[in-house]
Amino acid sequence: MSVALYYPSCSTTLSDYNCSPCPPSEKTRVRSIAFVKNSYTWTNPANPTEWATAVQNQNAIVIWQTQGSYDGGNVTELTGFGDVPFYNGNRTHTLTIKDPNAVQNIDFYNDILNSQEYTVVYRTSSYIWLAAAPVIVTPKAPVADDINGQLTIEVTVKWTAPAMPTPYATPAGIFDRCYIV
Repeated sequence: MSVALYYPSCSTTLSDYNCSPCPPSEKTRVRSIAFVKNSYTWTNPANPTEWATAVQNQNAIVIWQTQGSYDGGNVTELTGFGDVPFYNGNRTHTLTIKDPNAVQNIDFYNDILNSQEYTVVYRTSSYIWLAAAPVIVTPKAPVADDINGQLTIEVTVKWTAPAMPTPYATPAGIFDRCYIV
């Protein structure tokens, strides 16, 4: 009598690793963000025509000048089974920005505070990064005790997803101007 043994595996096929002796340098800082409706589907996120259409149809809201950071996502460590002490769960991602257009956008930020209709896209020096998961937006407008300080809206954007955001080339003419629809 023959016994068939089955050994399931959690391994996956890895994408090729790419290296270069002179890698291009990507500069940091969250320079711009966009809120995109979760229901919107991209054909090519690097296409400026597609972005212009998404903005015009109010599927995307571009905030062209920000300063901020992204924490890279913190992985939740889950208790393992058998001889495996732990394994990776989801990541909690946190993006924090400042928007200098504070006073005129209080209503916008009060409205998006309770919305769960959007995901976020952020821009570094030459790439946009798609979170591709619903986000929670928490804005605030702190006032510092500084007679020369600038009032900004401070925005924390959080989402949960197992993967890191996906980079795409920044679409020309989209994240370099103010849009009013």
